Amino acid sequence: MFRFLFSVMLGLAAILPDAANAQDASFYQCQNDRIRISIAAMPLEKAIAGFTRATRCPVSLDVDAMKGRPTRTMRTARVAGRLTPEQALTRMLRTTPLKARMIHGGFSVNK
Repeated sequence: MFRFLFSVMLGLAAILPDAANAQDASFYQCQNDRIRISIAAMPLEKAIAGFTRATRCPVSLDVDAMKGRPTRTMRTARVAGRLTPEQALTRMLRTTPLKARMIHGGFSVNK
C-alpha cells in the first residue's frame, strides 16, 4: 500500500509544472461548480492524478479503510461532460468498490 501512495504522490509531482506547487495551497482551489471534464478509463492512481489536475481538487486515499483492497489493479470508468467535481469523481469510481466523500477543500476516497 505504501508503494501505491508513493506512486500517487510521485505521479502528482511529475505532472505539476513545478514540484513546489505540490505543496502550494494556492494550486488547490476546489470549487463545486460545473466544469467541462474528460478523463479516460484508466488505472486508479493515474485517474486520481488526472482528476486533481483537471479540477484542482485534492483527493486523499484512506489507506486504513482500503487495507487488503487491490487498488493497484483497479480501473476507473470514463468520465466526460459538464460536471461538478463531486459528480465526476463519483462517476469515475463507479467501476470500483470505492466511494468518495467531500471533505473540507477536497475529497476522501475509501471503501
